[in-house]
Order: sequence, then structure tokens, then C-alpha cells
Amino acid sequence: MSQTEELFLLAGIWTLVAVFIARLISGWPGRIAFLVVAVGLPFWELPYGFYNFQRLCNAEARLLVFDKFPPQDSICIEDLDSGLYWGLTNAGFKRIEVTGRSDDIGRDTSSGRVVRIARPDIKSGYCLVSKANQPLPWRMNRHDVLITRVGDDRIVARQSRFSWAGMWWQEQLRPVLGSGGSCFEDPKRPGLALRSGTN
Repeated sequence: MSQTEELFLLAGIWTLVAVFIARLISGWPGRIAFLVVAVGLPFWELPYGFYNFQRLCNAEARLLVFDKFPPQDSICIEDLDSGLYWGLTNAGFKRIEVTGRSDDIGRDTSSGRVVRIARPDIKSGYCLVSKANQPLPWRMNRHDVLITRVGDDRIVARQSRFSWAGMWWQEQLRPVLGSGGSCFEDPKRPGLALRSGTN
């Protein structure tokens, strides 16, 4: 069961409990007021947040290519960690140009593939750029991996991941009560696409 399904299950169970309690209150005005407060207050964001989350997931949580690019055997990135290093080398990149930090200089030196380089000296035609935690309405965040062209920094492709904090009380108590969920495709796709090209 996904986090989003768990959230709807929780809302359903809480609504049933609130209806049972409301039956103990005398008079319809009191019952209705109780249900509005007990169910409406904690879950009023659920339909709107879920709709916007699903809309973004269906439209943009995949690799979107805006301009075609030829296959590359060299790539530039800002920061290199172990997961990214193995993903890029397994994809077949012969040269990885790092303009920022690396988590393992010894590994980089022995590989013969990693080059520390200043941004003006980049030889690769394209770079992978990460932009994380971009806030969106309805307690959502967008996390992008961009493929940019070196000459003009034009974004030629983008892969997005979306995370939804869920209700206001979930965000306040995070991570205790979970979240609304997240959606994404294989994070290796941008590197693989750049290696194979789109022509």
C-alpha cells in the first residue's frame, strides 16, 4: 500500500469514527458541526492536494526531452557521489568532469575517468544539474535533474520527482505520521539518455 493509499484509508477510518461519535450528539446542528470540525479540519486539503499531486505525477514525473542531442561519452556534473559515479560509469561514460565536490578522491583518481575542472574549461557538451526541494503549492516539492547544454545553459531535458507532504498536521509532525507520497521514474534515466542520445 502506498503512502497516498494509507492517507485515504486513514481519512476513511477517521470519518467512520467521527460519524459514530456524532450519533451520540443530540440534534442535527450539533452533529453536523462536530463532523465539520472533526473531519473537515484535519482533511480539508486531501482532495485538492491529491488532485494536484496526481496531475503533476501524470504530466511531468518522467524524462521530458525538449531538444534532441547526440550520444555523449563525456559529461559534466557539479557534485559527484558514489551512486552517481557508478551510475555514470555503468552507463558507459568515458569522461566525468566534476566542477564541485566529490565524496571519494582516491576512487576518482584510480578510475582514470573523473576530471576535476573549472567551469570555463569544461570539454563536455552537456551537464547534469540537480535542483532539489523547489516548493510548490499544496505542500509539494519538486526535485529536478536537468540536462543542460554547456554553451548556453539551455535545458534540453528534465526528469522530475515530486514529493507531497500530505496534510498540515503531517508536515508539522514529520516524519512521525508519514507523508502524502512521492512519484518518480528511474533516476538513472537522464544519464542513460545522454549516453545514448535522442537522434
